[in-house]
Amino acid sequence: MAMNVPYAVERRPSYENFAAICPSCRRWSTYNRRSDLPATRQISYQKVQCLNAECAEFFNINFDLVNPPHEMLILDCYELLEAKHYMNCILTLAQAHEVFFSLYLRVELVYKPCGFDPSRDIDVFNKLQDALARRVEKLTFTPMRALFLQQILVPSKPTSPVAAEVAIAALPKSPVEPDDSEFAALADAELGTLLTRLKASKIHELRNKVVHKQAYRPTRGEAEAALEETKATLFGLTSILQLVDDPPSYFQECG
Repeated sequence: MAMNVPYAVERRPSYENFAAICPSCRRWSTYNRRSDLPATRQISYQKVQCLNAECAEFFNINFDLVNPPHEMLILDCYELLEAKHYMNCILTLAQAHEVFFSLYLRVELVYKPCGFDPSRDIDVFNKLQDALARRVEKLTFTPMRALFLQQILVPSKPTSPVAAEVAIAALPKSPVEPDDSEFAALADAELGTLLTRLKASKIHELRNKVVHKQAYRPTRGEAEAALEETKATLFGLTSILQLVDDPPSYFQECG
């Protein structure tokens, strides 16, 4: 009679990996989401084999993180802090910002417009994705942030693939960050405050010191301050803007 496959009780999911303690040998196994698991999406259930050769028992993993990628990257930084990898923490936080900017643009210029389209044409969706990617591929941190800040202030967002195509084509090649007064004028005061904080962030400057010729080694205090600032700002904006990296959810919302 076949025995039920046990579930891992202790788990440590991150953006890149999913680690769990094998119920049989009580040792950690770490599975890379690209190399060891069949999909990179959220894991609601997956049968895996213990990576300890002396055990090799099968068990199940579940209860994955449901956060969008930029939030998962931010949460990964707590482990980097404990391992004293402060340089990597700064690099990851800057990357989290860029991933956040990209998500917002995809939501407003691809996901939502396609959600309003009754045909749900995957070719149209892919065409818009490709057009947006080409339009922003050369933008570094500062112009990408400027583009995000500009777009969030646009009063009328595209509600069809045709309008989205026009909007993407019209995106400025050298965007300029809006004045703080425009954030202060927003009806949502909390949103305005978070946008002002985001504009004032120096995480990209600290990242540049780390990765370029200086190979700057930040202190724990610098890494902790950057982490808490990034978490408060990006988690707050994600909540207010209701951003998720899941196109079908916007199709249901707009349908």
